Amino acid sequence: MKKRYVRLTAAVLSLLTLSGCIAAEPLEAERLPEPTSINTRPKTTSAAEPAVPQSRYERSDFKNSGTIISMEDGKYRVDRLQRAEEKPMEGDKWTVLVYLCGTDLETEYGAATTDLTELLRADCGEDVNIVIQTGGTYEWSVPEFDADRTQRFVNSNGILELVDEFSLVSMAEPDTLSDFISWGAENYPADNMGLILWNHGGGSISGVCFDERFGYDSLTLPELDRALNASYDSMTEKFEFIGFDACLMATLETANILAPYAKYMFASQETEPGGGWDYTTLTSYLGYNSGASGAELGTELCGSYYKHCEFDHSEDNATFSVVDLSKIDALLSSFNDTARELYEDKKFIDIVYAINSADNFGGNNRTEGYSNMVDLGGLLDECEKFCRTADKTKDLLEAAVVCMKNGELHEDATGLSVYYPLAVQGSEELSAFADICPSTYYLAFVDKAAYAAAGNLLADYSNEELLSDHEDIWSVPYNGGDYEINTDEFASYSTGGSIPVQNVYFTDSGMYTVKLGSADNLKYAACSLFLYESDGSTTYLGSDDDVVYDLEKNLIADNFDGSWLTLDDGQPLPIEVVDQKDDYSIYTCEVLLNGEYTNLRVEYSWDDHEWSISGAWKGIDSLTGMAHRDFVPLTDGDVIEPVYYNVGDYEDMYFSGDKYTVNGDVGLSYQYLPAGDYAYCMTLYDIFGNWYFTPFAIFNVDYDGSLSYYPDSLVFE
Repeated sequence: MKKRYVRLTAAVLSLLTLSGCIAAEPLEAERLPEPTSINTRPKTTSAAEPAVPQSRYERSDFKNSGTIISMEDGKYRVDRLQRAEEKPMEGDKWTVLVYLCGTDLETEYGAATTDLTELLRADCGEDVNIVIQTGGTYEWSVPEFDADRTQRFVNSNGILELVDEFSLVSMAEPDTLSDFISWGAENYPADNMGLILWNHGGGSISGVCFDERFGYDSLTLPELDRALNASYDSMTEKFEFIGFDACLMATLETANILAPYAKYMFASQETEPGGGWDYTTLTSYLGYNSGASGAELGTELCGSYYKHCEFDHSEDNATFSVVDLSKIDALLSSFNDTARELYEDKKFIDIVYAINSADNFGGNNRTEGYSNMVDLGGLLDECEKFCRTADKTKDLLEAAVVCMKNGELHEDATGLSVYYPLAVQGSEELSAFADICPSTYYLAFVDKAAYAAAGNLLADYSNEELLSDHEDIWSVPYNGGDYEINTDEFASYSTGGSIPVQNVYFTDSGMYTVKLGSADNLKYAACSLFLYESDGSTTYLGSDDDVVYDLEKNLIADNFDGSWLTLDDGQPLPIEVVDQKDDYSIYTCEVLLNGEYTNLRVEYSWDDHEWSISGAWKGIDSLTGMAHRDFVPLTDGDVIEPVYYNVGDYEDMYFSGDKYTVNGDVGLSYQYLPAGDYAYCMTLYDIFGNWYFTPFAIFNVDYDGSLSYYPDSLVFE
């Protein structure tokens, strides 16, 4: 086959930049300086760490997975696929395999082409190979790329050389990835091998590499395990690193899957911006430092990733971590001990309440969707008062994270997330977690939380079969998870819910007040507002967290005065609470932005008493679990249309409001509602991810702005 060259010259780059395919930014002739504000740790092994046992299994015992986790006499053991001898591949200094699944990131934004352009800006030298497989998208911004073919390229002195192509195959199939790895190892062996998975990510449950040509199918973690296992014998040692230029993949479950196959993992706990990694830094650093280790390369990428996020105006939300996978087995063993204590503790509700305070990633609210990825260190911090092993597990986590860089919104993130059902998404999600959970005690703890979320009595819960001895915990049938969970968007209040309500009334000063039987399961409350339409339907106007708590008396009261957050053109915004901090609150709001559905991120500063919009994000796809990457700042000329939900007698529907054109800062303020009848209530959010509406109070706003309640509208049953 003839070799074809795709030359992305300076002229072509200029044309792509002007056409909007590539974000314009100055070229960097030199490597970025060493980062100075990264949390780095020495790579020494703590004397307290237990020795990792040698595998007692043969290669044939590891059929589809590189890991076997067992419980014998109540003792936890991890066995990994191991070579008799690890030795470098004979060849160049470095080969980095890039699995470039373009998907809608390329079709709509040209993001993959942007990263390819960055890659070609710096000369990686003769000792470094960057090998790329393309697929998974309907259209490439570079016309020489064929979206209807699977193609393989090599970076040769700033020129992409097409070296192989064949019929289009799904990038979400394990065989596609394993074939690429085996082919790359055979044709471009090197002392250090790296693998980058480029695409969307969905965290531990949904995996990575969603292929838009094949129904947005993705590589789940078990499928990733299978792909790496199938290509294992094509290499003579582990990958120096496996990295994810994708959202939400820095998880304990991912690290466990990768441990037999790589020395280091590079990934983000949070969603990534569309620009992702800085590939100019990656190639230039290896060009200058072809003898660098995975830890050294990862440390360099930590700093450059954060600077890249600054260019995308997303640095506050940024996270990036480099994980030493040789430390994962010790961490898992201790984590299993911690999970056992959590599962057996009599203060289970207190533990669930505490975990809700840990940092989390990927939205995790009813408007943007749920990733259910929680910071592992934060979970351990919140649980240390309940179990004696939490401190040890936290120390082993710190030892495993070589370096990390976090933005302001995640300044306490610890480098690895873990799945925890902040809102249970049903039996399918829990069953998927059972296939990757590295601890039966943690699986039982999660299942127990889901059982309680469904309103069942904890005293009735039992899952002893799950906790007995097993030669392979992933071979144990999972019989839980089939629970009825209150996750409907507009769930009705029920006295049988997890938050008992004794009474709802107005005080003498006119405050809507809820008297709880107990606040043990209450996470927070919000004021919810509906507009009565002329046809008898109601339109949801959102929820605001400006409420007053007196939890010693189990009382919650509103601060509602007839005003609502409103655009300066008079349209009320249907906001929902995302996160509450000491000095600010974050909300989300469903809108059409330039005709496309998305969510505005709205912030309120309790210190400055000012509203602001930080940008727009499409959230987590409810069908695939895919996290959208682009967090888009608003620019002049953007058109916003608020999206409202209408509840009618015969059908429910969404509709958009008036068009609002951005011109400078968007004007947001509390304004009194237009004349009409409204329904008002509290939404109570429990620690299990359920929510309940309290009884409605109906009031009228007159044309002069005066507010009056209908005396018989508040009915409590």
